[in-house]
Amino acid sequence: MELMGLVYGLLVALIWGAQPVVASFGYRASLDIFDLTVLRFAVSGLIMLPFFIKAGAKNAAGTGWPRALVLLLLAGPLYNMVLVGGLHWAPASHSSLIYPAFTPLFTSLLAKLMLDKRDGIPMLGLGLLLAGVVVVKAGSILQAPSAAYAQAWRGDLLFMLAALMWSFYTVLMRRWNTNPLAVVSVVQVGGLLYVPVYFYFAGTSLFQLDAGAIAVQAVYQGLLVSVVSVLLFNLAVKQLGAKASMFTALMPIVGVSLAVLVLGEAMTISLLLGAMLISGGLFISLRQGARQQ
Repeated sequence: MELMGLVYGLLVALIWGAQPVVASFGYRASLDIFDLTVLRFAVSGLIMLPFFIKAGAKNAAGTGWPRALVLLLLAGPLYNMVLVGGLHWAPASHSSLIYPAFTPLFTSLLAKLMLDKRDGIPMLGLGLLLAGVVVVKAGSILQAPSAAYAQAWRGDLLFMLAALMWSFYTVLMRRWNTNPLAVVSVVQVGGLLYVPVYFYFAGTSLFQLDAGAIAVQAVYQGLLVSVVSVLLFNLAVKQLGAKASMFTALMPIVGVSLAVLVLGEAMTISLLLGAMLISGGLFISLRQGARQQ
């Protein structure tokens, strides 16, 4: 049974790690952040709608509408626009490194401020995470004259903002002691509110783009990232316990590797070293968290 837990965890790392790469393909097919966001939530919202109704739409699946709206703001369409929007300026490899590096940093800080809990990152883990980010940014600055990296800092800031939003989301879930699956349904179904707004302003221009590219984004972002990966992660937790969280340490390696192999992004020494440092920092930090649980 533990073997299946490993399989589930590896699949989660692959799906999450490949997300910026797949989104970058959407950009190449002339899709923008608004298109990518509507494809994600139109699909995931409809899939999760039956669960949401069964769990109780009147009180937002037990979450309560005031809290649900806050969580929707932090992890819904706006969050997706911020995260995917960073790819307009920065390469996918930066998203694969900066976002997962800052998420545990922000989460640890917010947990201390809002929960008065010491979910502190070990000093070694903290040092590796920060060193990895510094190495990646130093390499980006040295490459700044190239058109591909001149505006990367804008995207990097958006990746950091997305990490902050997600950290607020996870800490508030703990503070309010919410049901994780119920909150997932609230966020995905709540994201359906964006769909009519999108079509009001964009019209039917989306359907004039490549149908294959639209299908890929709808299936990957709306089904795999938003629904399947969540189910797989919960199955991994059921088999492995808190240790399942350590698979997220593979995301930087997966993301950078795919960005280089699939998108043709340059593999530099700084990128490789940054990926190793950040993955190491994540592993150390997550391992301590698993032990505490």
